[in-house]
Parts: sequence; structure tokens; C-alpha cells
Amino acid sequence: MKKAVIFDLDGTLIDSLEDIAINANKVLRQLNCPTHSLEQYKHFVGDGARVLIENAMPRYISKNYLDEALDLFIEFYEQNLHTNTKPYEGIKALLNQLVSQKIPLAVLSNKPDKFTKLYVEKLLPDIPFVVVAGQKESVEKKPDPTAALDIAKKFQIETQEIYFVGDTSTDMKTAKNANMIAVGVSWGFRTVKELEKSGADFIIKSPQELVDL
Repeated sequence: MKKAVIFDLDGTLIDSLEDIAINANKVLRQLNCPTHSLEQYKHFVGDGARVLIENAMPRYISKNYLDEALDLFIEFYEQNLHTNTKPYEGIKALLNQLVSQKIPLAVLSNKPDKFTKLYVEKLLPDIPFVVVAGQKESVEKKPDPTAALDIAKKFQIETQEIYFVGDTSTDMKTAKNANMIAVGVSWGFRTVKELEKSGADFIIKSPQELVDL
């Protein structure tokens, strides 16, 4: 059977944590709220921009204040493509090898759709992804399987032949909900323990290990 791969973006293909933390902390300082360390942000990301801001803001903050913080974060984040964000080592070689083997590829992220497309275009411009999709208001975000199943239809490949590769429990749950093969990466934002607990079928420690699978 023909295989295909869907990748998460942040923490899987690209290391974007520093820029996310810088911009979120900029929001927090502007709103006179406590800031957080880079390590703390590993546990705030993965479920979209709104959840990131909800996690970063103090628990007593009102919804209106959260909305203001989210708007500020998006304003700061979209001012430019941030220079600290880059593909992980070995990712470009992995993608090129999969392309050479004619394996269909896609990206599915909970990052806002606009930013997802911009970062893929900027950092991985030569990879012919079949689909690059981020979070949209019209589609439930991961771990809901809807977007992943839509990609499977575009691949025209059975879900059980598709590898869903990510770095968080959200990604592993998405894979399971879509009846796909769940592959957790150890170099991302979360721990191997979290990935295993969330149902990962495989854990890979380097991009090349995906080719070996």
C-alpha cells in the first residue's frame, strides 16, 4: 500500500518556541502581567494561539482581557517572520528524501492558518506539500480529526497507511482519532512520556528514523 505523512509544524518541523515566548512575554509586559521562561512555554503551546494566551495569562483575567491579549499577540507575531525560528536539524534532508520516494506530504498545525502557510513558504519553500493547513475558525482544531481526514481524502490514501508525526499529546490524539499511525518526535516541546501516554505507536529520536519506519 502507498504511504503518506502528515506533519505537525511547531516542535516537529520547525523550532519556533523562542519567538513565540518573546512575543507572548511582550504582550504580558504590556499588560503588566508576569512573564514566563522558555521552558514554561513548552507546556503552553500546541493547542492554538488562544490557548497559548490563556495558559500564559493569570487565571483571574477576564475574557475581554484575554481577547485583548490575543489580539496583541497576533499583532506582534505577524509584524515579521522571526529570525529565531528555523527547521530542526535534519528536517530538510528528511523531507527531500520522502519527496524523492514520491511519498505525499502535508502539514497540519494548530498555529493560525496564515502563519502556518507563511512559515512553510519561508522555511521549506522547495517541498511540494499536498496540503498546508493551520487553525481556521471554520474547522475544529486538533485533536478533532476533521482536518486530518480531509487531507487523507486529498491524498486518496487509506487513513491506516498515513503517518501522523507530531510532538505533543494533541498530535497523538489526532492520529488516533483519525485512525492514522501516531509517530511522536523526541526533539519537540513535550516529553517522550507524554507522547507514549497519549498513544504514540512509535517514538523517533531523529528525522532519519521516520524514513527507517
